[in-house]
Amino acid sequence: MRSVRNALLGMAVASLVPVAGLGTHIASFAVEVKDALAEAAAQAPDRAGADFLAYGARIRSAPSTDATVRGIGSPGDTATVHLQVVGESIRCADGTTDSHWFDLTNRRSQVSGFVSGCLLQRSAP
Repeated sequence: MRSVRNALLGMAVASLVPVAGLGTHIASFAVEVKDALAEAAAQAPDRAGADFLAYGARIRSAPSTDATVRGIGSPGDTATVHLQVVGESIRCADGTTDSHWFDLTNRRSQVSGFVSGCLLQRSAP
């Protein structure tokens, strides 16, 4: 968003520039806007879907087992994933270790929070 704000500020400054160099300034502004939009698209949230792998999967306030439980998710609830982050490393049921947590919203209950990657099955958006 900072780049978009900077591009808009550049537009305001360009409006004060004399008309003689207007073509150059318009081209420069267009490049700045293109770059700002590309950066914003790269930082857009994932918005992929997911389903819970276990009944009573805890949805927490932070990516850690010490964080407050906000609610639970169960298979069939499905969730909208907003962001993937690195948090506390968890031992999964299959014996592997996973430090990926997902900031999500349970579509059934509308509870938002973090769930360990061990407890989710990701799907396409």
